[in-house]
Amino acid sequence: MTDTKPPPQQHPQKQQWASLADRLNPNRPAFDAQLKSSWKTLSKKEKKRIITQDRKAIQALKSRGTSHSLPFEADTDDHCETSHVAYAHIAPILTYIAEQIGTTPSNLRIYDPYYCAGTVVQHLNKLGFENVYNQPEDFYQVIRDGCVPQHDVLLTNPPYSGDHFERLLKFCSENNKPALLLIPDHLSKKKYVQDYRDNYFFLTPAERYFYWTPEGLRPNEGNDGDDQKKSKKEKKSNQHKNLMLGTRNSPFASHWFICTNPLLPNKKVISLIQSEEIKLLDGCNVFDRHEDIVQSNSFRKRKEIEQNESKVECEEHQQEEEGQRKGRKKKKKRVQKEKCAPVNGGTDAVDGSNPFF
Repeated sequence: MTDTKPPPQQHPQKQQWASLADRLNPNRPAFDAQLKSSWKTLSKKEKKRIITQDRKAIQALKSRGTSHSLPFEADTDDHCETSHVAYAHIAPILTYIAEQIGTTPSNLRIYDPYYCAGTVVQHLNKLGFENVYNQPEDFYQVIRDGCVPQHDVLLTNPPYSGDHFERLLKFCSENNKPALLLIPDHLSKKKYVQDYRDNYFFLTPAERYFYWTPEGLRPNEGNDGDDQKKSKKEKKSNQHKNLMLGTRNSPFASHWFICTNPLLPNKKVISLIQSEEIKLLDGCNVFDRHEDIVQSNSFRKRKEIEQNESKVECEEHQQEEEGQRKGRKKKKKRVQKEKCAPVNGGTDAVDGSNPFF
């Protein structure tokens, strides 16, 4: 009798919610051909039920950032959630950490102590990391109460205002767990950071990360009113909205601070990345020292580049027009002077002596 292993358990993939408009639009990734084909045959009652459910779901998404009060004071400019791309960049490192502690990515305990609207959980779940703790709690009160949740890795994009980053670095230095911190360039150059930089290595992306502010978490966003009264910044924000994520922005170029100590020496992880035993996504680079980071020109905002180029083009166009205007003025004066000048020294002879005839 031969032993037969049971087939591996199949975990049903969670179906991502999509709006009714997306499901009925053949140009959208969430297009539902079956729903589209049957829509005309549905009764008015059934259509009303589906539309009502859709509106409730949309309203829940729009209010997810304001549906409950946060138990801590927060600067409105700190209400930004990280792009899924940033998490995809460090996913191979998280997977390797999971292997080293003898667990799976889905069971790796990830702790994000700073709460905004909880989208980090969804992004990491999609990458296979299903054990993520990110709750609306006051991180510093949790520390004082001695209630920091059990975790294998601390991963966060901390608030950039005040002394949050300094306090976070101090906590990580005493936590003895791997830490992955997404930090803007200008903060990484602060004087207090120099005391901790030797504990980290650094991962830079090929392009600037985008961040998302959930609807309602910043004043003057999403308010109805006369378009003429809206500032240019508000009008621009309307061009980069996503129902699931909020308003897109990219205020700072940023990169990852990564510490795998004491589980793994940082230099070993860097070596594994360089030998591609840990394979990062294309465009990502790691640096042992912060001074060695080489910023790509693509970190500059595309709009800044376009503005600079358009400014140069405008100046060149103005100079060209000014030159043409001066040329036309000189030509006009020359023509007028020729018309007024006496022919052949004042003699209007027609006998052939005038050299102009």
